[in-house]
Order: sequence, then C-alpha cells, then structure tokens
Amino acid sequence: MKTMSKNLFTGLMTRKGTATATVHARNYIFQKSFKARQVLMAKAKTNGAPEPETLEDQTPKQTQPESACPEMKTTGTTAVPLAENTRKTVSLKESFSDQRERWMARTKEIQRKAMLAAKESPSKATRNKWSTPGKYDWQQQLSPQKKPNGDNEIISPAEGQRVCWTNRVHGSQMQKQEQTRFLEEPSGRQHARRDIEQKGHGIQQISRMGSRASAAAAPAEPEEPKKKSPERLAYLKAIQKLNSYHAFDSEPGRVGRLGSYCQPDPIIEHTLECLQRTKLSKAQLESIPVIQVAGSKGRGTTCGLVQNILLSHGIKTGLLCSLHLFFSCEGIRIDGQPLSEVQFTKLFWKIHARLAKMQPPPAYDQLLTVMAFHAFRQANVDVAIVKVGSGGASDCTNVTSHAGTIGINTLGRDQRSNLRHTMRDIAWAKAAIMKPSASIYTNVTQAECCEALAQRARELGVQLHRVPTFAALIEANLNQKHLLSKANHSVKLNGSLAIQLACDYLRRHKPEFVVGLDKNTIKLSQGVVHGIGSFQPAGHFDVIRQDSLNVYLDTADSVESMMDCREWFYAGTRASRSPKILLYSRGNDFNAKDLLAILRFKVRFDEACFVPCPSFFEGEIVAEELSAAMVWDDKEELQRAKSNARAWCRLCEEIGKKDTSHLTLSVNSCFEHVRTKYGQQSEVDVLVTGSRQLVAAAMTTLNKMRGSKAPSHHS
Repeated sequence: MKTMSKNLFTGLMTRKGTATATVHARNYIFQKSFKARQVLMAKAKTNGAPEPETLEDQTPKQTQPESACPEMKTTGTTAVPLAENTRKTVSLKESFSDQRERWMARTKEIQRKAMLAAKESPSKATRNKWSTPGKYDWQQQLSPQKKPNGDNEIISPAEGQRVCWTNRVHGSQMQKQEQTRFLEEPSGRQHARRDIEQKGHGIQQISRMGSRASAAAAPAEPEEPKKKSPERLAYLKAIQKLNSYHAFDSEPGRVGRLGSYCQPDPIIEHTLECLQRTKLSKAQLESIPVIQVAGSKGRGTTCGLVQNILLSHGIKTGLLCSLHLFFSCEGIRIDGQPLSEVQFTKLFWKIHARLAKMQPPPAYDQLLTVMAFHAFRQANVDVAIVKVGSGGASDCTNVTSHAGTIGINTLGRDQRSNLRHTMRDIAWAKAAIMKPSASIYTNVTQAECCEALAQRARELGVQLHRVPTFAALIEANLNQKHLLSKANHSVKLNGSLAIQLACDYLRRHKPEFVVGLDKNTIKLSQGVVHGIGSFQPAGHFDVIRQDSLNVYLDTADSVESMMDCREWFYAGTRASRSPKILLYSRGNDFNAKDLLAILRFKVRFDEACFVPCPSFFEGEIVAEELSAAMVWDDKEELQRAKSNARAWCRLCEEIGKKDTSHLTLSVNSCFEHVRTKYGQQSEVDVLVTGSRQLVAAAMTTLNKMRGSKAPSHHS
C-alpha cells in the first residue's frame, strides 16, 4: 500500500507542472493524513476513549484544501460521507486559500515597514540582525540578504562586501573633499586651529595627570638640575662651535664617471689642504693602514665588527664613524673607546685655531676627518677603520687613496638619495671607491648593483669578492653554532663582510693569525668567533627589559633597514601573546608612509604611539620637562608627528581596521601611558624605531626609570 501511494505521488509530481503539481501535492498529503486520523478516531471510539473536539487537537497545522468536499472523506479515489461529529468541526476550519491570503497580507506589511525603515536610516537597514559588537558591517554580511527596495532578489555575500567596500571608499573620498573645501575657507582654518589647540590642551592634561600619578607613586626627587663641571661646560662649548660648521656642508650629488676617475675631486683636494695646514703631511697619512667601508646601510655596524675582531687579535685600532648615537666624541675611537671630553675639547680647539681663517672654510665632516687622523697619529694605531660617507668617492673620508682593504655594504635609498637615480646609478657611485691596489669585498645581492660593481672592478683590473652568507658560516663551524646563532641580528646581516675585511688586513700585516685561511674563507678562528660574540651595538637591534616592558630598539630609517627591523621584531615576538606597541618618530618626511606601511605588514600592533622627534644633545633630552609649557602647535616636529599619525590612520582605513594611533608629547609620557593602560602585571612588547634621536631618548628614559645613570662614555 505504501509503495503504491509513493508511486502515485511521484507520478503526479512528474506529470503536472510546477505550480499545478504543488497544489495537487498538498491535496494528496491532506487526504492521506485525514484518512489516518479517521482510523485513529475509530479505534478510540471502540476502546471507549473520548473523541477529540477538533481535528486541530490531533494534527495541528493540517488544513483541508479548497477543492475537497467538506462532507466527504476520500479513500483512494472513492468519496465517503463524514460523520456527524466531524462535519461541524471541519466546517469551522479556515480554507487553505484564506490562510494564504492572510500570510500574503502580513508579508506585504513587513516589506512595507522594511522599506520605510530603509529610507529613514539606510545604514541600519542594511545591518545584519545577528551582528557582533565591535566588528564592521562588511565583515558581518556573511549571509544572503534582500535588497531594501522590497523585491525578492537575493544579494550574495561577495556582492554585499563589494558594495560595502565601494560605499566606504566613496564616503571617505567625499569626506576628504569636504574637509579640503572647509579648510580652504578662512573660517574653516580657524575652526581647525581651535580643534588642534583643544587636542593639544587635552594631551597636556593627560601628560600632567600621568606625571602627577607617577610622582605620587614614587618618592619625590630634587628637581634642581645638576651642576656641570668646567670640563663638561668646555666640551659643550666646543660641540656648539663644531656644529656651526654644518653651515658649510655641501649636498651630495651624482658621482660622474669622468669626475671620479680622471679629474681630482675638489672636496678631496680641500680636505688634503686642511691636513697640510694642521701639520699632517700626506706621507704621514699614508703610513697608517686603512680599511674603508662604503655602502648605504650597515656601514657603522660593519666598522664596529671589524674593530672588535681586530681587537681580539691584539691589534691597536682607530675608528672614524660619523652619526653618533649619544655623544659627538663617539665618532672617533681608539681601541674601541671614544675620546674623552677633555681630549676631544683640546683636539678640536687646536684644529679650529689653524683652520679658522681658511677660505673656503671646511665643512663639519671635513673637520671631524682631520681631527680623527690627528688622533690616530698621536695614538700610533696599527690600522684606521674609516666609514665612507654618503658622498662615496667624493666624500672627504676618501683622502686615503692608499687604502688596501675596501668593503661595499648593502645598497639602497636613503634620505640623501636623489629619487631620479636608479639602483644601478647608486651602485655605480659607490663603486667609484674602488682602487687598483686594494682587495674589494661586497655583500650586495641586487642583480643590477652586482653588475655595476663587477663592471667597475673589470675596468680597474681587480677581483670583486662576493662574501658568503652568515648561514654558510654557521654550517661550516658547527662547534660554534650555538654562539653564532645567538649573535645580534646586525651581526647576522653584516658579520660575513666584516670577517672578510678583518681577515684580509691580518693576511696583509699579521699573517700569523690567519695561517691556512684563504680569501672568502668560511672557517673561523677563535679570535674571530670571540670578536663576533662580544659585539653588542647600542641601539641597533637592541633589547632592553624594564619591569613589564620589553623594549626593542633599532635606528632603522630606510626601506631596506625597516624591513630588517620588522622581520627581527616579528621573529622575537610572534610566539608571545603580549600587547604590541609601536613608538615611532621621524626627523624628516622622507618615506614616512612607506616605512609605516612596512611596519604594518605582517605585524599586528595593538597601538601606535607617535611623538615629536626629541631634541637630544650630548646625552641629554633638551627641554623635556618644559614640554607642557611650550606652544606645541607652532612646532614643526609636532606637526610631523601628527602627519605620521594621520598616515597610520589612513593605513588602518585601507585594510578596514580600527585606528590605533596615539599622539604624545614626549617619550617619557608615552611609556607612562603604556604602563597605565596595560598595567605592570602583564608584559608589553614595544618597538622603538624611526630615528637615532628617538632611540637615544628612549634608552635615556629607560635608564632613568631603572634608576641608573644615563649612558656614559669613557673619560
């Protein structure tokens, strides 16, 4: 019986059309259910059980079709009269058509209300009912939705996301246009300035509240400034006079082929004249062996590594490296130690007295170069390690034409690079430092740069040595794998080049230390391993732990160095669930948004703090305590910090994330904000990068929080 009924139903659905088959299917289902109910009622009557008052008590939601006769029941294809007690109940039930009309009316009413709601608030009408608080609508529209115009067309999730993105982008563009038109009007500029003043006042209040809270928690300390010694005052006066020579600095231009190879360079000639006027002859200069390190990034770290490796072999070294971190006297080092304040002051006034009337006067780098070679001569060093400036062959440090070992480090663009120059142009300019009698080493990896360097080496008839990678050094010295693997990240980037430069000098002047080691060797001696393991550059891939803060510091300020900084920070914190904070500042506007985009990629920062570039002078943060009383709205550094914060906000908008930027007036207030917001119980990972001044100010602030003295130099 069941098989026959199923076949009958299937045949009915096949023979009829879609609409007609649906009606007949409902009738068929009703007939089968009604017949089963009659059988149950007959059994209940036989057993003496009470009959149900209505059919709805037995089978809810079952109605009789309009085409069925109310006084007949069907068995198969035969109609049978209904009983008296059921006839009255069936006659009182609604027909299927009446229910359908009622539901259609209700549906139309719901659609009408939805249309009215959509017209009043379109954003609320398109919001998903089951949305999660804290998420964006474009992330929540994962289920199909109907258009707000009342028709039955379904919008797919992908289409909904595309429309939502389009509306957001269009809305942001319109908002920017309105803001631009508003600011072009005088009244708009007045309103904007009033908003800036209010925000600055709010930030000052927050900083004052934070300082009061910290003062209440910590014991009061005397606020009187420390008295400076006469030696310190004389040193600061000498530094101020030295900085005045920046007025004569020349902008580095493109190194031309003829000017670099055939004609004498005017800067080199002028520097040699300065040496002659200060009683240092060219013969005395050439008596000092020289190692030169050129390139765009990593030059200072490479020079420091070469110095450390040679010191571990007992070699007396002199180092000339500009762009100091804390003190100007750090640029000139003897045996790894900078000149003391007294030595630097005496040497400066001695050189200044002999060059004061020189026309044209020397530039800052020229004066520092002359001072360095006088210090090397007086200390009787075995080798001078010189960092070549961004001028390349036209740099004043290239007065040492007798250099026997030359290294060319990582190439890239920096703030002094001309944007019209290609990477091949930059490589060709750096290649001009090569000399026919020198050994040339490089760790450059870009194909076009390697081609330019190789072409210059072929013209001079010298061999260009491509140094092995640091990973190859680790694999070749498995007994030292643990020590090499834990080396500073800057060592992993520049260590291989530094090793080859140091070994080349030892091969020329102290061959007993490198017996059996050829050029580009991957076997390391004990002295080399000791020099690498003891190298700890301050402010370069450095980590300082203070209470609950894990502060990662790096002075990255170019695209290549910022990518290395991001990978280093990501590798060190990817296994940690601690909040990640970015502390960023720039001393100029070069590649500001590009550097922030590099940091934003791959690393998810919970908050990005932006501060004006600190005024850091000889180990001291200038006027930090007076920041609340200063008119910050007119300060260029604060405007640059606000511009960086807006750039971060735009980056967050582009990927649909919440703006996490935060503006503070000083490094100290930023650390206080982090400690107050995230507490001192849980650890926080903080990345400090963007400029040397910011890293130096952050290290000084952390030392004050620790209760120790500020970084000091040898005296």
